[in-house]
Amino acid sequence: MRAAAVFALSAGVIVPAVVHAPAAHADWTAVQGTTEDDGRYTVTLPSTALWVKVSVLASTAADAAVLASTEEVEPKGSWLTTKAPLTLPEGTALGSYPIRVDYRLPGETTKQWTAGTYDHLPHIGVGNLSYDRSSTDWDHRKAVLTGTTTLWNPATGERTTAPEGTKVQVSLPIENITLRTVTAFATVGADGTFSLPVTPNGTVTGGTAKVVGATPGLDPDDAASLPWLPADATLKYRITTNISKYRVLAGTDVRVSGRVERLTPAGWKPFAGVPVVATSREPQYENTASNVIGGNNTAANGTFSFNARPTYATADVFTSLRPSPYFAGTPRPYDKSDIVVPQQFSYGAYKMSLDAYGKVTATGRLGSGSTYCDRTQPVALQVSRDGGRTWGTLRSGTTDNYCAYTLSAWGYTTALYRVHHTETDQFVAKTGSAVRLARSETRFSAFTISPTRPTVNGKMTVSGTVQRKVNGVWKPLPGVKLTLLFKPKGENSWYWVTKSISTNSSGKFSYRATAYEDGSWAMVLQPPAGYFYSETKAKYIDAR
Repeated sequence: MRAAAVFALSAGVIVPAVVHAPAAHADWTAVQGTTEDDGRYTVTLPSTALWVKVSVLASTAADAAVLASTEEVEPKGSWLTTKAPLTLPEGTALGSYPIRVDYRLPGETTKQWTAGTYDHLPHIGVGNLSYDRSSTDWDHRKAVLTGTTTLWNPATGERTTAPEGTKVQVSLPIENITLRTVTAFATVGADGTFSLPVTPNGTVTGGTAKVVGATPGLDPDDAASLPWLPADATLKYRITTNISKYRVLAGTDVRVSGRVERLTPAGWKPFAGVPVVATSREPQYENTASNVIGGNNTAANGTFSFNARPTYATADVFTSLRPSPYFAGTPRPYDKSDIVVPQQFSYGAYKMSLDAYGKVTATGRLGSGSTYCDRTQPVALQVSRDGGRTWGTLRSGTTDNYCAYTLSAWGYTTALYRVHHTETDQFVAKTGSAVRLARSETRFSAFTISPTRPTVNGKMTVSGTVQRKVNGVWKPLPGVKLTLLFKPKGENSWYWVTKSISTNSSGKFSYRATAYEDGSWAMVLQPPAGYFYSETKAKYIDAR
C-alpha cells in the first residue's frame, strides 16, 4: 500500500510526519530496481514502507532534471512497484536513464537510492499462445504451437509486432513418467506471428516462450507462459507372441513373432505401425524399454517378427509395445514366452579317487558353494581306456539342490575318468577335466600252512609269496604288511590274529601261528599307496 504522507495529531495541529527519527534497528540496504515490460518500475523495498518516491532523472549530474516521478506504488509480491508506467516527456530520446528512489521504512530515517536505471526502450515480446488441438493421442501425436508478438515503443505508445525473422525460444517441459524439458526455436513471419510443430510424446506441462537475440536497443519482455497440452492415454491393446525355440545357448538368436491388436469402437482390430520390443526384464512403469534384446514395428495386419538374442541370464522373454504415454495400462501389457538359456558354470571341489578295492569315486559340485540348482541336475561318471579317444559311462546320477554330487563305480587298473553334465534348462553341457587313476595289481602267488593237521594249541607255519604286476609281468612285492585272519568252525566272523607280518626282499613271508581250534585261515594284504588289495583263499585246518 502507498504511504505518500503520514500525519501526526498533536494538540489539534496537523504536521507532516517527515521528521528524521533515529533508526530503531539496522537500516535496509538491499535495494534493487527493475524496469517492467509495461514501463512500470519495481524496487526491492518491503511493502511496509511508509513512503516511496520513484524519479527518473535526465542524467547523473547533481542538478539533473526530473523527467518523471511518482509516489503511487503498490505491492508486487514482497516488493513495491509503481502503479502506472513512468511516462517520460514527449520527445525524450530512447535509452537508459538514472533512477532515484527516496524512501522511508518504519523505524528508519529517510534514505535515497540512486544505483538503478530506467530503460526507456522499445519492448519486444511474445503475445497470445495456443495449440491447434486440446490434446494429443496416438493417432494425433503432432500439434502446432502458434503465437503472436508485440513491439511497444514507450516514446510514442505505439504497439506493433516483432520484425520478421525475430527468433523465439520455446521451452517445453514434457512429462512421461519422468519430466524432461525440450528447447525449440521458431521464426517470426511477416505478419508478426510464429508457429512451431511439436511431437511431445507426453504431456506438455506449461512452458515458456520468449524473444531471443533481439536487435540491440530492444528490451526483450519476460517469457510468456504456455498452455498445457495433455496426452490422452486412452488406447488399449493386447499382444500375443510365439518363440521359435524353448532352449537356446547364450548368443543364439530366436525368432519372436506375434500380433498386436487395439480396442476400437468396432472391437479388436489390427494395430499397425507400432513398435514392439522383446526384453529380458518384465515391463513395469518405465518410460523407456530396458534390457531390450530385439524389436520391430508391426505390419499393416498387426503382425510382427524379429530376431532376439537372449543372454545367459535370461529366463523369459517379455514382448510388449515400446513405452508410450498414449498406451493405457500401468504396468503396460505384455506377453511372456517361456525360454531358457543354460548358464555356463565351472566344476567346483572336483575330486576323483580310486581305492584299493577298485572303486572309483567322484565328488564335487556344479559351480561354487553359493550356486543353487533349480532342480537336481544329471551327472555321469565316465571312463576312457584308450587315452581319451572314446568314453563310456560307468555310473549316472544327479546332484542335490545345492549342485553337489557323489558318484561311485568299479573302475579299472588304469584309466581316465571324468564327470559329464548334459545340457539342462539351467546349465550348459559341460565335461570336467579328465583325471588318470591307476593302482598296481597284487596277488598271493603261494599260501601254505604246515603241518596240515596240527594239535590244538600247537604251532603251525603260515607262509607264502606276494607279487605285484609290473608292465604285465608278476614280480615280488617286498616290504608290505600282511594280516593273518582266523574264522572258528561254525562261525561266520573272521578275527585277525596278527597284523605285523611283512614280506622280505623276495616277496616271501613266514609266520609261526598257534592252532587254536578247527577253523579257516586266510592272509590279506594291507595295500600301500598305489596298490590294489588282495587276499588268499581260505584254508581249513582240522586241529587234533
